[in-house]
Amino acid sequence: MRSGNSRRPNYKGPAFFYALTYADRTDWLLYSIGVVAAMLSGTGFPILDLAYGYWTSALVAPDMTPSSLQGTTNTMAGICLGIGFLQFITGATFLSCFTIASGRTTDRLRRAYLDSVLHQDAEFFERVGPGEVGTRMIKDVGIIKAATGEKLGFMIWGFTTLLVALIMAFSRAAQLAGVVFGVVPLAFILFVSVGYLAAKAESRLMDIEGQSGTLLEQILGSIRVVQSFAAETFLVKKYDQYLAQLQRLGKWRSIVRGLELSISYCVLNLTYSVAFWYGSQLIVRDNLQVGLMFTVFWNMFNAIFAISNILPHISAIRDSVHISARICAEIERVPVIDVRNPGGTKLWDSQSGEKANVEIEVKNLTFSYPSRPDHRTLDNVSFVLEVGKVTALVGASGSGKSTIASLLLRYYDPSPSNGEKSTGHILLAGHDIRDLNLSWLRSQIGIIAQDPQLFTASIFDNVAYGLSGTPWELPTSESEPNYAERLADAKVRVERALKQAQAWDFVCKLPEGMDTRIKGGRTGVLSGGQRQRIAAARALVRKPRILLLDEGTSALDAETEQRLMAAIHEEQTRSGMTTILIAHRLSSIQNADRIIAMANGRVAEQGTYNELIELGGVFNALVKHQTSVAPLNPTSEITVAPVPVRQEEPARNTAVKFSTPQFPLYRPISAVSITQTIVDDSVERGLLIRDPKPPSLKLRFFSLLGQYGVWILAGIIGSICIGASFPIAAWLVGFVVETMSIHDDDNRLLREARNWSMWFLVLSVVNIVSSFVAGFSLSMGGDRIDRRLRLTALSSLLRQEIGFFDQEENASGSLTAGIASQAGHVSAAIGLVWQQLITSSGNFIGAFTLGVVLSWKLTLASYAPVPIILLTAYFNITFLEKYEHSVQKPLEDASAFASENVDAIKATALGRESIVMENFDKSSAQKITKTKYLWGGALGFGFGLGSILILSSIVMWWGVELYLTQRIGLSNLYATFEAVFIGAVAAGRLFTYVPDMARMIQGFRAICTWEDRKPEVASLIATNAPVLDKIQGTIIFNSCTLKYASRPKPAIDDLSLTIPAGKSVAFCGPSGGGKSSIISMISRFYDPNMGTIFLDGRDIRTIPLEEYRSHISLVAQDAVLYEGTFRDNVTLGYTPITQQEIERACRDANILEFIQSLPQGFDTPVGFKGSQMSGGQRQRVCIARALLRNPSILLLDEATSALDAESERSVQVALEQASKGRTTISIAHRLSTIQNADIIHVVEDGRIVESGNHSELLALDGRYVDLVKSQL
Repeated sequence: MRSGNSRRPNYKGPAFFYALTYADRTDWLLYSIGVVAAMLSGTGFPILDLAYGYWTSALVAPDMTPSSLQGTTNTMAGICLGIGFLQFITGATFLSCFTIASGRTTDRLRRAYLDSVLHQDAEFFERVGPGEVGTRMIKDVGIIKAATGEKLGFMIWGFTTLLVALIMAFSRAAQLAGVVFGVVPLAFILFVSVGYLAAKAESRLMDIEGQSGTLLEQILGSIRVVQSFAAETFLVKKYDQYLAQLQRLGKWRSIVRGLELSISYCVLNLTYSVAFWYGSQLIVRDNLQVGLMFTVFWNMFNAIFAISNILPHISAIRDSVHISARICAEIERVPVIDVRNPGGTKLWDSQSGEKANVEIEVKNLTFSYPSRPDHRTLDNVSFVLEVGKVTALVGASGSGKSTIASLLLRYYDPSPSNGEKSTGHILLAGHDIRDLNLSWLRSQIGIIAQDPQLFTASIFDNVAYGLSGTPWELPTSESEPNYAERLADAKVRVERALKQAQAWDFVCKLPEGMDTRIKGGRTGVLSGGQRQRIAAARALVRKPRILLLDEGTSALDAETEQRLMAAIHEEQTRSGMTTILIAHRLSSIQNADRIIAMANGRVAEQGTYNELIELGGVFNALVKHQTSVAPLNPTSEITVAPVPVRQEEPARNTAVKFSTPQFPLYRPISAVSITQTIVDDSVERGLLIRDPKPPSLKLRFFSLLGQYGVWILAGIIGSICIGASFPIAAWLVGFVVETMSIHDDDNRLLREARNWSMWFLVLSVVNIVSSFVAGFSLSMGGDRIDRRLRLTALSSLLRQEIGFFDQEENASGSLTAGIASQAGHVSAAIGLVWQQLITSSGNFIGAFTLGVVLSWKLTLASYAPVPIILLTAYFNITFLEKYEHSVQKPLEDASAFASENVDAIKATALGRESIVMENFDKSSAQKITKTKYLWGGALGFGFGLGSILILSSIVMWWGVELYLTQRIGLSNLYATFEAVFIGAVAAGRLFTYVPDMARMIQGFRAICTWEDRKPEVASLIATNAPVLDKIQGTIIFNSCTLKYASRPKPAIDDLSLTIPAGKSVAFCGPSGGGKSSIISMISRFYDPNMGTIFLDGRDIRTIPLEEYRSHISLVAQDAVLYEGTFRDNVTLGYTPITQQEIERACRDANILEFIQSLPQGFDTPVGFKGSQMSGGQRQRVCIARALLRNPSILLLDEATSALDAESERSVQVALEQASKGRTTISIAHRLSTIQNADIIHVVEDGRIVESGNHSELLALDGRYVDLVKSQL
């Protein structure tokens, strides 16, 4: 079958086999070898039963001489040894072949899934988030891997045993086999019935699993907001709501598993009862040989036993069927807007450097989002974007500006299916863009977004991604022709783009320049302005025909913005590029050729800047709302000179003196050492209790089980009862054999056989109850442990410092997938595998005890190899755990990669799909799977299977020696043989679940590692430390230096300043100068490497972290919303609170009217990250969230950068009002928002170069004045 293509559009087969369509020739060869090996291994027990039958006939034959009996025994024992060696080879072979083949196959399935997701349309991503994609790729595909790997191998092994056993039984005594076989169809009917019951709940379970993964990714991807609002408890509880739903639905799955076990063990004991009752009839009536009866019985027993043995594997395969159907549907989904469609017109050659007619006409455009069909976002909009011109779209938040950008990029289409709600056209050079080739269309566009998404890669790679789909695209393989030349050319282009984007200066200061790796997403140590400049370079490097800036300079200071716009203007003049500006900062669009002012989804007016000002309409009102900076003084003017495109500006050597408190300074050591010094000192003074050393992994595991003792204990008792039933059955079989040896009294034989059959019937009834209790209870307990471990993992991660999440290996996607999969491994083992393990252990121990009681000489001799077998089992688990660990980390990295790119789907959609997949393939090729551990575990598994027959051969040979010397009776010999055989089979069954146990240990160890990790920014647990009931809000920085691990130059260099209580203090300056780092230290996202920060005279590191942050509210530059309602996002767990207080905060943030206009008001879901809201609307919700808490310290990091002029003015008034009586610290590039601050600090290169109020700084005529001039 084809393995290179992603989709299988013609596939009509069962969902389970869909994954196998991605197998290549090597995989099919491995599967073929595995199937043959599994089938050969499956014949082992039926052949043993045949040998056992001959041996039994020889024992009970009245005319058998001792020498003949010894000869027959030696022959049968030799056959068992030979079969044991075959089991060793075939068992190891099929396990390793199936595991390797399934791993290779599901790697391609995982790739196909990611490839399909990246090509989906916006409608798909309204319901599927990056967390769900990550969960599908690691957990769900992992379940498919296990099902198409060792589980499929065990299934073939079990069904071969079933089939061969039935063939041998019917060939030896068809009549007896036919009667006993009657219970098998009954078992299958019952299995199918309970399977149908399980399928009803499985689909809903997968939906909730995906939703929980999306929320989890949102939480971990916005860790700064979570910690600054102390929202850990609230969000953990919100996540727990999904887990509670999973637990409730899991009850049905638990019932199914209990019923499956009841059916299997009931049928197993019925086999004893029916076989011995009817067999005795045939012995008397048809003179059936006792040996034949036992051959048939044991074959039928093995057939039923095989069914019960593969039950857990059937459950795993059934789960994989539902998952495969979901993944198949998403892979084969053909989006309405499909970038893979090769059709459509290409208006000009993309490789041509000639100017083209890129005039864009929006014609009678009306549009409603699919999720809000009753709300018109655009209402009969028409305008023209002239070729080679700069056109600006302005208007209030939610007026439809970004929607036009989305329609131009064809994230959505005005669909005729919506009738009058979505109509109209967008024309490019007179052609409807829906008639153009989509990939070609998007390749013509460069986009700089307000909230730029970078990728985990070097800065060079991040910018070079913009070359995808262009003639200068860099080959992914170094073996391609002219790679070195094209790489050199790409570096030149990337450097030029970085210079145009005003990013070259700060990039050169990074440790490895353009080769410095940065963390993807919206986190990491780069400032918002630095991220935005890299995104600008990524757009400019492709030399687009159309450049779209959707608030693309909102995070830049005015000087940098002017230089960037000058570079864009220069590029536009040279290439004839059509530029579209969407902006709220109206000073940035003064030079636009045309301005289109929008209001309520309509075009209100359009014209040049001066024309619209003279018109005195909507635009003029927006300009008036955006207050300009006050002049230098009433009698002087500021001369505004053109700002040249430049890369560096020498910093002014402005000395600023601050009064510092008389506190002792810490010596220059790391932040971790400083914190540890505080901890040690506080412990000595009795203020803190040092955390004790965590208990061992085993103690913690058993402690976890103890918390769900009722379920676990009930499951263990039920499993032990099942396990004990087998030795009891072995003991009864001894009496049955003795009964069958009666040759002189047929009535006595029939009577005693009937009595023993009734005892087996009683045993089956007991097993019905005990097996249901075992299966149901352990499954319920496993679901609860899964819930507990996920919550423990999330709580532990949310406790870590921000630097932990800055590390590449701790990307939100990787952690999201890790939580679900690691906890899933533990719960799956407890809920399903443990029943088999406890039962098998009960079998083994009970059988050994029975054997010792009946014949200690035979039992001890037979169990002599057992220590070696158990040692092999230990190494088996160890090897497979190491193998699973080597597999798990690359999968988590793949999940993180996928989540990151899905989260940035709008950046990915601009022709990057193929680049993403090539990078995914490259990283997958570097995956190092330690196959040697797999082979070690597989050999251990094979030895475990072979040991069963080794023990059987010992019992045969040594048992006959004891029998012939009259040291053991016939019934005791059979009972002991049965006991040893059952114990050996139990040991063999233990080996079949070793892979599951290895995954369980690895998963539990990973979660404990997260739980044990101590955050470097410590949350100190105080005992006698004073509580901060009320704080004044005086913050003092005393010689503080902050250095990020990834950057050689300090972000903050020897900072000393005082922020007085109750005052409004602002920081301004070039982007990347250190402003956000100051806020990060106040928020304790990072601790200074040197120096101390004091709050009201107290070192903030001695204040419990949660208590400290409860007095602070942060409004960050990146607006973060979570799955849930508007009420959830405003309160974010803050209690107690009234509806009036919520409405007041929303009114102050100018968002109340919008929320109340929605159908469900505050109970309206915001959707995935508020994707259907404008950036300004999202930001206002975040402002309301901060104001609601009435904090003592308010931190505003570019809080109004995403707002339109009118909203900004009203929100600014609210913020200034809220600032009264509290310490307010602001960061802003728009200086009009901070001119009323009590103190303004100009920050550059990690130092404060000027300080004073607005008037004082203007009088200095220094760096601040330069910033003012750039905004006039």
